[in-house]
Amino acid sequence: MSTIDQCPSSVGEIEHPEDAGGLTRAAGKASPRRYWRSVEDFSNDPGFRGFVEREFPEGASELAFDGGGETRRGFLKLMGASLALAGAATIPGCRRPDHKIVPYSRHEPEFVVPGKPLYFATSMPLPGGGAEGLLIETHQGRPTKVEGNPLHPVNRGRCSVESQASMLEMYDPDRLKYPTYNNPTRGRLEATWDDFKAWWSEHKNGLKGDSLAIICDKKTSPTLAAMREKVLSAFPGATWVWWDPVDARRNELEGTKIAFGSPMRVLRDFSGARCVLSLDADFLCEGPNQIPEARAFAATRRVEKPGDEMSRLYVAEAHPSGTGSLADHRWRMAPSQITALAAEVARLLLDGRGVSIPETGLDEHIARRARAIAADLRVTADKHPGSSFVVAGKNQ
Repeated sequence: MSTIDQCPSSVGEIEHPEDAGGLTRAAGKASPRRYWRSVEDFSNDPGFRGFVEREFPEGASELAFDGGGETRRGFLKLMGASLALAGAATIPGCRRPDHKIVPYSRHEPEFVVPGKPLYFATSMPLPGGGAEGLLIETHQGRPTKVEGNPLHPVNRGRCSVESQASMLEMYDPDRLKYPTYNNPTRGRLEATWDDFKAWWSEHKNGLKGDSLAIICDKKTSPTLAAMREKVLSAFPGATWVWWDPVDARRNELEGTKIAFGSPMRVLRDFSGARCVLSLDADFLCEGPNQIPEARAFAATRRVEKPGDEMSRLYVAEAHPSGTGSLADHRWRMAPSQITALAAEVARLLLDGRGVSIPETGLDEHIARRARAIAADLRVTADKHPGSSFVVAGKNQ
């Protein structure tokens, strides 16, 4: 066993420190085994040695002691006194107010049982007209779930996407909760109903009938209609305007006015439908009669015994929709191409019946689709009169 503390192959090539870490090495004697934790420890730097000898960072002792020779015990005494002073905040008069949570006992609301839902029957007007019956589930006075009323003749237990979204709208913190006032100098400001009441009491006597205009969204509501009659009777010259941001029925009303002389509401009965062409119309998910129409159309797609035929659905639309997802044949087309497709289908259906429609000059692939659709509509109508439908969307 060799007692040399350096490899013989490195003798004369690597300098060995004379006194590394404060240990004196004698030639020919084995040095005690030592391990260094860092390069600074190996080099025995004075700054590092001072850092190791001090347990706390520099300045800690000056902050805790006054230099009178206090020990760690004095430091702990000072910290204990601080904790004792902190505990004094729990004495009466220094703590937070004592609030009590009182259960339903003295003034318990009627029919409210904690943990059990309470249901209310109501109705909700739909955009563009119509309404649907709903059952609202509440817990301790707060609505939590919307379901269709099975006794309502329109939806019969089903509900639309608008009614489901109404629950999210109610708890939306950014919803419009109070009126706003358009100040000429400061812009739009938030107000309260008391502010509006005070403003109306001050200005209503000076208002003329022709200077008052009311804009309201169209809804099928007897209460709203009665309010409208009262306002117009009090201000005969006032203007009442029905307006929606997205008026889905404007084209429909204009089309029925051209066809029948006056605007009318379109009610579709798909109970006997066998072939349907939808021209950018999402009739299964939009409109005031979406639930009855969806139920009637779904019945034509139900096969219960051998030999039952399913209805066929052709959809030409510019964007994805719920109706398009159920189509047997769906084509993504620009709105201008959908209009040209409708004109070509009409020309093919009315050809030979005394109605002349000029050719539209469509592309061959669109014209091929139009011929297939027209042929299916004509054959179905001849075999089952009244079973072919063409539904035009709100943008057509």
